[in-house]
Amino acid sequence: MPHLNKNSDKRRGAVIVLLVIMLPVLLILAAYVINVAYVEAVTADSQVVTDAAVCAAGRVYIQTGDKDAALAAARDAAARNPVAGQVVPINMDDLEFGISVRESLEEGYVFEPLAEGEELGNAVRLTTLSLANSPQPVFSPLFPTMGTNLQIRPQRVAVSTQSTMDVALVIDRSGSMAYASDETPDPYVNPASAPPGWTYGEPVPPNSRWLDLVASVNSFNGFLDDSPQYEKLCLATYSDNASRDCELTHTYSAISDQLDAVSYQFNGGGTSIGLGLQHGLAALTDETHARKFAVRVIVLMSDGHHNTGKSPESMTYSLQQAGVTLFTITFSDEADQHRMSNLANKCGGENFHATDANQLQNAFQQIAKKLPSLMTQ
Repeated sequence: MPHLNKNSDKRRGAVIVLLVIMLPVLLILAAYVINVAYVEAVTADSQVVTDAAVCAAGRVYIQTGDKDAALAAARDAAARNPVAGQVVPINMDDLEFGISVRESLEEGYVFEPLAEGEELGNAVRLTTLSLANSPQPVFSPLFPTMGTNLQIRPQRVAVSTQSTMDVALVIDRSGSMAYASDETPDPYVNPASAPPGWTYGEPVPPNSRWLDLVASVNSFNGFLDDSPQYEKLCLATYSDNASRDCELTHTYSAISDQLDAVSYQFNGGGTSIGLGLQHGLAALTDETHARKFAVRVIVLMSDGHHNTGKSPESMTYSLQQAGVTLFTITFSDEADQHRMSNLANKCGGENFHATDANQLQNAFQQIAKKLPSLMTQ
């Protein structure tokens, strides 16, 4: 007959009793931890919805100036992004319309509600007051809280700012731009579309890269004119020399007029990309026209290789110090894609390559689409 250890039986009995006592406590603690994690998840998801809703409201507000339409857009974004199966409530009192500005490139944007008499700003701030002040929590804990008043009414804030941008177009007007995109420039042979006896200094030939460029810039300007951002444009052109042809302006037709002036008297010359960048940067930093709080962008176009004057690489440090984002466009197979791509990468931008008029226009439009609206809070 086996011998029974009474002390062992007592220990087993004590453990069972302890487990019976502790199990409810462990379950309560587990439920509490899960509830806390759930609250954090709901809060994080609510911020995501707030960001999406304010971006939608901001786009509509800048495009239309209609606050009711902005509210409808915010509600639509919230409805398409439910949190834990519930739609975050958004009412007009949750929205503030105002102006976001910064005093320098080193500082953040500061939102100020519209003052009395101001009709249209460039920013919308959304604070989920309807959610935070709801009499009953919109979101309920996953488990009973055993008398603990666990509130799930996250108050989240987001600001959408349609950024102000100063954009410099730095355009190649060297001799090769008189040739068609599918021609190889030859200093001893006139462009195929040039009239007999044509020389530089006369109107540019009708099938030239230059006229393809003018059409693309006009399309670019039209795209920006239709966008919700508030851009100013300026123009610098270069060959073996460079010029500031148009200071920063909201009147984009002034850019077209200056390009047309070059078309009527096309002088050609070499290719000094560095000198073009220098003039573009000078226009962007001219305090008479530039806005100290604006995002600075240069769009640089070339159809060839730098071959005279200041090197483009000598300008990268100045561009970086001035906070300029540089986009480059190479047009034609002769263009120095590798060099232009490196320049753009060093200044936070991107290079686009085109071999015909349609691709050139698409390159300018792709850059226009990359000019940002910002989440500034």
